[in-house]
Amino acid sequence: MATKKTIVVVGATGRQGGSVVDTFLDLSNWHVRAITRAEVVSADLGDPVSLTAAFANANAIFLNTDFWTVFYPAKASLEAENKDVAAASHTAFEAETRYGKNAAVAAAAVPTLERIVVSSLGSVSVGGKYTRSLHPEAKNWTKEYIEREQPALAAKMSVIYLGAYSTNRLLAPTLDKSTGKFKFVSPIHDHIRLPVIDPQKSTGLFVRELIEDEAPGIKLLAYDSDLTIGQIVEVLSKASGKEAMYVPVTTQDMHKMGALWEHLDAIDFLNEHDYEASVPGVIRPSQLKTKVETKPFEEWLKEQDWDAVLAPPA
Repeated sequence: MATKKTIVVVGATGRQGGSVVDTFLDLSNWHVRAITRAEVVSADLGDPVSLTAAFANANAIFLNTDFWTVFYPAKASLEAENKDVAAASHTAFEAETRYGKNAAVAAAAVPTLERIVVSSLGSVSVGGKYTRSLHPEAKNWTKEYIEREQPALAAKMSVIYLGAYSTNRLLAPTLDKSTGKFKFVSPIHDHIRLPVIDPQKSTGLFVRELIEDEAPGIKLLAYDSDLTIGQIVEVLSKASGKEAMYVPVTTQDMHKMGALWEHLDAIDFLNEHDYEASVPGVIRPSQLKTKVETKPFEEWLKEQDWDAVLAPPA
């Protein structure tokens, strides 16, 4: 029997990491080592020694760090003290970049490693105009650190840029009970193209392709459907059987309603540019050697519990 290869999944309990775990568990030639803080393989991204042990003898690593698990507790603490919540973005940025560096240093020391796939986002602060969204900057920092400081690891790296999650509240409609119609209230202009992905089902399929079939050095924009906001409204109407209408609002309007600039500055960048504007050389799923079969956004919508979709955010 052929020796199994080992893939280490960082962030295994998240939607991206969980998808990678599920995909590789179904492959007889792969052994999956899932890293969490408490079970399977205990490792802490803040503890380089634990990462060295977790990465031992790995053939492949999927690396996804999480900005939001630091951001939201920091935001809550600042709110409790009546302080500016913008500081939470800087706290989360500092933590995520430290975690990314720790993981990269540990991965670079693994002699058996053949491939690392890093989940990233394109920078939105290019030109210094949109500087209040730090979650893309933190993701981009780790990729750039590997390219700049770990050239041997960079030679084994591919980068995956996920589209907007299908579960993103920005893609959820509201129901106008007086008319029975859906309203799609969005600060994203209706002509803007937005790649959409189901992170729990599709991430692993794309990561498998990058690890097993593609040479390193790929920058992949991964998505199930690539639609304009106007087309998303049409798809929503077809999937639900209800008429839907696009209702434009500005990011300033959204901020007055409580939305954070941590989210909104990235939307302003998207409206001015496009999703992959700051990622030169990025390819799309159609350019992969092997077609990755995923479910279109319309099919995903048809399977949803509409009571849950329409429920206000927790």
